[in-house]
Amino acid sequence: MARSKGYKRRHNDVKIDMFPKWLDITMIICKWFILLTPFVMASVMTMFHSYESAWDNWLVTCVYLLSLGNLIHYLDN
Repeated sequence: MARSKGYKRRHNDVKIDMFPKWLDITMIICKWFILLTPFVMASVMTMFHSYESAWDNWLVTCVYLLSLGNLIHYLDN
């Protein structure tokens, strides 16, 4: 079927938000909280806790670096 040249895309169409503004703000805050919690917890653990085994030290370091990588990725976007 050939398209008619009369059909064009609407540029100034009505934009409908499915969620209210307060819910969008709440979700942004929750995302930041979920993103920053492992980073802050690992930072506090490395400062105030001395590990007896190397495995615990490496595990906290991995959590710290993974959460830092997620934070950098989120800020880059």
